[in-house]
Amino acid sequence: MAFIRKIKKGKYTYLAEVENKWVKGKVVQKHLRYVGRELNGNPILSGSLASAQVTKVTTWAPLLILDTLAKQIHLSETLGDYGEYLLSMAYAHCLDPKSVNKMEDWYKRTDLHRMLNIAGVSEKKLYNAMDSITDKNSERIQRKIFRSVQEVYNLKPKGYFFDVTNVYFYGTECKIAKKGHNKEGSYKPQVQIGLAVAEDEGIPIFHKTFEGNIFDARVLRDTMTSFHNFNIKDTFLIWDKGVSSEENILDAKRTGFDIICGLAIKQNLKKKVDEFIEKKNFIQLENRVRLQNAVMYCIKQKYTYGKVKGSIVLCFNEETARVNRERRIDNVQRAKELIDKKKPIPQGVQKYFKNKGINKTALLNAQKYDGYTVLFSTKDLPIEKIVKPYFEKDKVEKAFRSLKSVLGLRPIKHWLEERVKSHIFVCYLAYLLTTLLEHKLRKTDFTALSALDKLTSAYKVYLRDPKTKNEFEKNVMLTTDQEKIMKAVDKKILKPSV
Repeated sequence: MAFIRKIKKGKYTYLAEVENKWVKGKVVQKHLRYVGRELNGNPILSGSLASAQVTKVTTWAPLLILDTLAKQIHLSETLGDYGEYLLSMAYAHCLDPKSVNKMEDWYKRTDLHRMLNIAGVSEKKLYNAMDSITDKNSERIQRKIFRSVQEVYNLKPKGYFFDVTNVYFYGTECKIAKKGHNKEGSYKPQVQIGLAVAEDEGIPIFHKTFEGNIFDARVLRDTMTSFHNFNIKDTFLIWDKGVSSEENILDAKRTGFDIICGLAIKQNLKKKVDEFIEKKNFIQLENRVRLQNAVMYCIKQKYTYGKVKGSIVLCFNEETARVNRERRIDNVQRAKELIDKKKPIPQGVQKYFKNKGINKTALLNAQKYDGYTVLFSTKDLPIEKIVKPYFEKDKVEKAFRSLKSVLGLRPIKHWLEERVKSHIFVCYLAYLLTTLLEHKLRKTDFTALSALDKLTSAYKVYLRDPKTKNEFEKNVMLTTDQEKIMKAVDKKILKPSV
């Protein structure tokens, strides 16, 4: 990266164009040329500043910190021959996902030619880069990235969250896009994505892509080998009730993992919950567990789920119970208005009606389990050490929200199977970089996204003197906040050694 540096000699301040270069993992500064000096705090270039023409303005600072994060974990080398092209797409997803469709134009408006070892991008090169990520090498690459992150960030998670989400398509051409159940209630073709993140930091560890009609529980079974391939063992796996099954819990236990997971309240478990509800008074001080954003009342008991011995924790949240109850009543009342107008009602509320009137018994029965959650732990732990990790597993949910809404994961517009998986892989890289930035900023008041947004005004300006034809580059002076962000990423980023 080349920029203008001030050099004070005696009572004069000189301006020099210098360039940062990475040498054996360190930033070394190379003097390129003298460009002028300051007089009364104002720059006087070797050419006439008054007549200098602005030839180009490029995005600089937010890309610099993303590139610095990538270099710290040797990301380009790990990604292979097309690593720099894959990184350019990942950076675009971090800053402006819409730009990915017009990468050539976007690249020209950035200072990436100084950061990446490529002169520019083309549609052909980008597609070649995407095609370089295959089923055969995707997991291997992710393992290498994980090892680098572990080493650089001293990452030693106490446990790992795992969850599954789906991403829909507009078209119907992709072979792995299958119609299946999703939380949004749509029935579009979709793919399933399984994601594992570190409990403490929320840093993504690996992801896998599956056909859209595979059940969440099946995805976990197919993913279990990946945890071992990443040398993840002797730790906790934490997952939601949608992923739970007797087979999954048994498989995880057999392969050396302890589990904290949610269980659906149905069949035999429903009887056990009924016993708890009838015999125990939850609202007691000794049962109270304070979470980050909620209060739970919890009771624990030994329990065998399938063939696995452990503990069951019944949790009750008054606020959740109230919200669920009122939402259901609202839905039933709206459905009653539709019935009165002789219009069809949603399928989900039909069970609350009898002879076109509201079935109050059915409504009361549905309210019985409002606010209740059942957790299962294979290890006999204190209630708080079961409840808190589970209910604060929003790190993986945050990851999915960020991937979908911020980083441009959906909707997927590719239709070739490998291109779809590569698109998801690039979005995964973008999320990895934003979580690493989040880690760097943990002692500041900034989030990763607010920091990147704050840095968008830190441009590099290219100037040309019409008389001498000399060309100059100048970084827009950074604000205090911008300096704070950049120094949090790397203290040497603004003051490299000469």
